[in-house]
Amino acid sequence: MQDYINYINGYWEKASKSKVPLNDAGFLLGDGLFETMRFDNRKLFRPEKHLARMHASLDVIHIHLESSDSEILKLLTNIIQKNELESGLLRLMVTRGNVEGPPWQYTGSASVYINIRPVSPEPVLPVKVVYYPEKKYPIIRYTPAIKSLNYMGNMLAKKDAEQDGAFEPVFYNGNGFITECAIRNIFFIKRNTLLTPSTKLGVLPGVMRDTIISIANQINLSVEETNISIESINEMDEAFISSIGIGLFPCSWDGWNSDFILSSKLKKRIDRLINSTL
Repeated sequence: MQDYINYINGYWEKASKSKVPLNDAGFLLGDGLFETMRFDNRKLFRPEKHLARMHASLDVIHIHLESSDSEILKLLTNIIQKNELESGLLRLMVTRGNVEGPPWQYTGSASVYINIRPVSPEPVLPVKVVYYPEKKYPIIRYTPAIKSLNYMGNMLAKKDAEQDGAFEPVFYNGNGFITECAIRNIFFIKRNTLLTPSTKLGVLPGVMRDTIISIANQINLSVEETNISIESINEMDEAFISSIGIGLFPCSWDGWNSDFILSSKLKKRIDRLINSTL
């Protein structure tokens, strides 16, 4: 396994030697957030979108990051330069810092961590998804949604999904409405309309999700961000999941499949957009 160089709050260190302080609020309390960013040919994909969402999320949890966007971008560029990866994923993490005294009273500097890894190979498509009720897992939803460091419920669902032979779990809430996947967004296509769960349900406004919405009209798809009942999924014509890490993957589930004609067209456009960074 490659021993990549990471950024540890002011220091560059190989993964095997990287250490997080015991009193870091991210480690102690999950008090922080993260952004996963993609790069291809050593160039970041839409970093400004990630940083804008990061700042909005930091405001929600009242963490003040002293570093400017240009300083953060320089760190992101440096970690790519320091590692031998042409394409990969960066995880930018910001925590409340190394707390002293009662954590809720701490007003010191935030801590910044960045790690790097390769993009996973694309699996055979379509991938299988499985639907789980959110109440089965300790899912934390914020309003507005943020990428909290606390992903325990999501990881438990991922584990269960793999045991059920699926690539990704999809959640539905207590009202029976589809929300999102454990680490990705989900879309459906019915006739010529692209349907995706509303962010009013606590769904994270993913950077790739927003990108897909913005280009849907290129293949004559209208877009509705709406409530999608778990009872209606087998009435859909197509479905796919998305994230920065995977782009767009058509998906199916037990008892339902599709020809994925429009999903495939969208995927080609997304792949072309990602490759435009080359």
